Amino acid sequence: MRSLIGHLVPIVLRHLEAYAEVAGEDARDAAAAIARRLLGLLGAAACGFIALLMLCVVALALAWDGPWRVWVAAGLALAFAAGAAMLAIPALKRGETLHALFFPRVRSEFSRDRELIERAFNGQEGAANGGKHAAQ
Repeated sequence: MRSLIGHLVPIVLRHLEAYAEVAGEDARDAAAAIARRLLGLLGAAACGFIALLMLCVVALALAWDGPWRVWVAAGLALAFAAGAAMLAIPALKRGETLHALFFPRVRSEFSRDRELIERAFNGQEGAANGGKHAAQ
C-alpha cells in the first residue's frame, strides 16, 4: 500500500499542475472576452449617453418658451428612469451563458477524470491507461 501511494503522489501532483495550467488558460480567455465586451459596451454607452443628452437639450430648447417646459423636463426624467430600469433588469438577471464562459476546459477535463476514476473503481478494462481518451 505504501509503495502504491508513493507511486501515485507524483502522478497526482503532475495532474494537479496540469489542472492549474488549464485553469490559467481558461481564466485568461475569460478575462479577455469580458474585457472586449466591456470596452465595446463602454464606448456604446458613452456615445449613446451623449446623443441622449443632446436630444434632451433640443427638447428643452424647443419647449423653453412654452407652457410645457416643466412637463418636458419631467417626461425626460421619467424616460431616463425607465431606460435605466430596462437596462438594469437584464444585466442583473442570472444567465446560463456566463456559466459556459468560465473554465470550460477545466470542467471538461474534470468530467473525463471522474469518468476514468469511476471506471477504475468499477474494474472496467481500459481504465488504467485512459481507455478511449488515451488515444486523443
